[in-house]
Amino acid sequence: MIRIILTTLMLFSFLHAKNYFIKQLDICDKAFSQKCSNDFRAIRNLQIALNRDKKLNIHIKEDGKWGEETKKAVIAFQKAYHLSPADGVVGRRTKVKLDQISRKIKFPKDKQVKHVALMTKKRSKGYATYAEFKRKVNLRRSYQVFQDKRLLKKANGRNTVVKIDVSEQRVKLLVNGKVALCAPCTTGAKRKFEPNTKTYRDKHTPLGTYRIREKVAAKRSTIFGEMYRNGKKVYHGDRRKYRGPKAKYVGHVMHHWMRLTSGGIGMHASRYIKRHPGSNGCVRLPPQVAKTIFAKVRKGTKVMVVN
Repeated sequence: MIRIILTTLMLFSFLHAKNYFIKQLDICDKAFSQKCSNDFRAIRNLQIALNRDKKLNIHIKEDGKWGEETKKAVIAFQKAYHLSPADGVVGRRTKVKLDQISRKIKFPKDKQVKHVALMTKKRSKGYATYAEFKRKVNLRRSYQVFQDKRLLKKANGRNTVVKIDVSEQRVKLLVNGKVALCAPCTTGAKRKFEPNTKTYRDKHTPLGTYRIREKVAAKRSTIFGEMYRNGKKVYHGDRRKYRGPKAKYVGHVMHHWMRLTSGGIGMHASRYIKRHPGSNGCVRLPPQVAKTIFAKVRKGTKVMVVN
């Protein structure tokens, strides 16, 4: 009888560990998506799993706090197990692999983290002014977002200006000349490989002053998307790299598209925000940031791209 009870307990423990991460919400930079809860326990157990993985040989703090150190460890984990994209976002595929490698790990009991509520409250307080935010945050490296909700409420499209700083990889929404929002963004890369010509070309976002020419809530990309044959998806990615039989192309949806030039340069939402130039020329914005800016500007709003 005792053996049966022990076996049952071991099986329960095994199943719990095996399915721990897949049951959690995604973990990522808050700027990416509101679906990322970044629960203290989930991050702590993520850090434990990454430290125990012999394939990585890393040593990060198991403090339950999401930051650059943990994100870099996640990227290393994704690269080690060929998970694409290796962007540091703990999504479904990453969670499945984490469950596979952490089957034998016994995570700490939840009662050890009763101080979480106080820590979360302190972190969510934010910064009272943009001057304080700029003084305490490394704008070039951080993914943190500053918002002045009072100023944002005053934005009406006629009193707003968008400023994109290539050197900081930051986008700012000015309302009546004051910073109402400051967030990370990704501008064009100086050297980008073109599959169709097999050459590297300068894809940097051109500096200058522009006006928003077009606003489309959900615009289809002419380059990135899926290829379908007989209703079945046969390819995903850059259409210029596709080498299969003739297929129907369906472009990815670029949410909250705001066109700047007639040549196809614009601002739009994206999950792939980096702290260095990396796009094909467009300005990628975190989804929630893109949604906010889209709502606060209009056709004709001034956009300055500076360095």
